Amino acid sequence: MTSREALAIGTNTKPPVLFRGEYEQWKDRFLNFIKRHELGEFIGKSIEEGIMKPVTTTRMVGTVPTQYDLKYHELDDDNLKRAKGDRLSKSYILQGILNEIYVKIDSYKASGKEMWDQLEKMMLGSKVGNQLKISNCLNNYEEFKGRAGESLEGNYDRFVTLLNELSKNKVTKSQIELNVKFLSILQPEWKRFARQMKQIMDMNEIPLHEVYETLKQNEEEVDEILDEKRQKVKTVEDTIALVVKKKKKKKTIVYESEEVEVDANSDSDDCEQLKQTMLMLTKAFQKKFYKKPSSNSQRYSSGPNNYVHKERVEGKRVEGKRVEGNRF
Repeated sequence: MTSREALAIGTNTKPPVLFRGEYEQWKDRFLNFIKRHELGEFIGKSIEEGIMKPVTTTRMVGTVPTQYDLKYHELDDDNLKRAKGDRLSKSYILQGILNEIYVKIDSYKASGKEMWDQLEKMMLGSKVGNQLKISNCLNNYEEFKGRAGESLEGNYDRFVTLLNELSKNKVTKSQIELNVKFLSILQPEWKRFARQMKQIMDMNEIPLHEVYETLKQNEEEVDEILDEKRQKVKTVEDTIALVVKKKKKKKTIVYESEEVEVDANSDSDDCEQLKQTMLMLTKAFQKKFYKKPSSNSQRYSSGPNNYVHKERVEGKRVEGKRVEGNRF
């Protein structure tokens, strides 16, 4: 249990602490805390009715009877307990709220009842706000679905929590509607058992918790079905992973004295980069080893093949270049 949860629950001597969004729970716990107190009856009256009216008595001032309000220490036993209840109701409310909430109601701290009423207005909101809250609860109910891979217990817990919200907002549903709704949100592995329950049991009479308990008896069989499905999925994934691994083997290209590894499954960017590199190498080779003829006589012959290149006198140098180019 976290420290926040401990504060929200309270103890026998300390009231529960109110956190935003948890007013309904806090209210129930706070009233239960008061009932356990030895002056719980008087504290409750103080919250419901406000501080008690002054107790008066008549005293003679000389020969004239005069009304006199009794002081705290002059009260009888019952009125004294009631006065203590007024003090405790205010004190416990102050102990049960955080500073961020207190600063919004500190102008109503004349009595415990004023603070209590203002807290309820602030936390529950106006009538329009309450209608919006009810509308949201109904939408959540209509759109409620089971989650992939969620257990039967998880589905049931979320569904019961939603029904509790509907109940607090005074929204009621028939028993058959609740049962059918719950059976419809279950995972596919439970559908066969849910269909059997609809055929055998009276959905108008059986409570929701009995539907859950009956289904839970088949949990072991459902777990076996799920294990088989997981095993099949794992086998398929392993097969796909093996195929992908084989396809990703690398090719080795020997270029002169260097070895370059190329991924067989490289993407389009790698291919484009390789093309650009080869183009640059081709241009560099042409620039270094190919010399443009300087005259027409060197460019063309008089024979039938016009594009026959004539060798120059410096044959050795040209031949040397050719050898180097071939080696390249």
